[in-house]
Amino acid sequence: MYRSYSQKENDNDNDNDNNDDINPTSSIQESLNDVEVTESPNQQPAAPIPTVSKDAPPFRFIRATKGDIVAAKVRWSDTLKWREQLGMDTILNEPHPNLALIKENYPHYFHNRGRKNECCYYEKPPKMNLKIMRDAGIELDDILRHYALCCEYMWCKIEPSEDGKSIYIIDLDGMGLRDFAGEVVDFVKKASAFTGAHYPERSGSIFVVNVPSWFSIIWNVVRSMVDEVTKEKITILRSGKAAITKALVEKIPIENIPEEYGGTSGALGSSPEEKKFINHFTSLGE
Repeated sequence: MYRSYSQKENDNDNDNDNNDDINPTSSIQESLNDVEVTESPNQQPAAPIPTVSKDAPPFRFIRATKGDIVAAKVRWSDTLKWREQLGMDTILNEPHPNLALIKENYPHYFHNRGRKNECCYYEKPPKMNLKIMRDAGIELDDILRHYALCCEYMWCKIEPSEDGKSIYIIDLDGMGLRDFAGEVVDFVKKASAFTGAHYPERSGSIFVVNVPSWFSIIWNVVRSMVDEVTKEKITILRSGKAAITKALVEKIPIENIPEEYGGTSGALGSSPEEKKFINHFTSLGE
């Protein structure tokens, strides 16, 4: 769901190492012969959702490693270890007593779907108030686990298909130059690292909107470290609702874009996906 300001997950069928799609060859297929894949008993024929053995990497991992089965298995093994360390297999079934406070001080929302049924996720890192959260005993690692929880909810509850993609809108309104050396950016980098490593081939488009005038200075420094395919997926927009709306509407229907970005779907926080997310964890705490 999420990359750093200079990175983006890829959305097409020719992605790179982070999100590269491949056309399976016969040799790849032969290598997959020993991969056990079982199907969920409740699977609908029109939308199959495979249940993958922990010994076999999901095909997304194989695409992300350009068909290298051995590398995909190593990457999947690392993901399984990460999931065990964070308790990801049970995270959606656990009460989340800090949810309300985190949501109040870290604006992020699920909001409707894109033109290709992508999950849309909006975030405003400059509005994150780490001091209030820390005063309440919530540390950066707790917020990172919450972000991992959001990723898991997206791909288990909102869009459980293995082929599901997302559209990520990161709003930098209010970002100061000194923020690029602070904890907010540290959070973004760490969140970007684990989403890229453990949720490959998931993101479609990323829009960086309301960037400050000096953002080009930062971008010119980091763009050389971003692969060409990833660069093609990044859309950077300065302030101006009309320009932002015009760019978003290419990927998201106007009726699914929130009002503050020129759409007609209501405010952030009002979407069915966001309400179900809140209700899910509220019910666990009752």
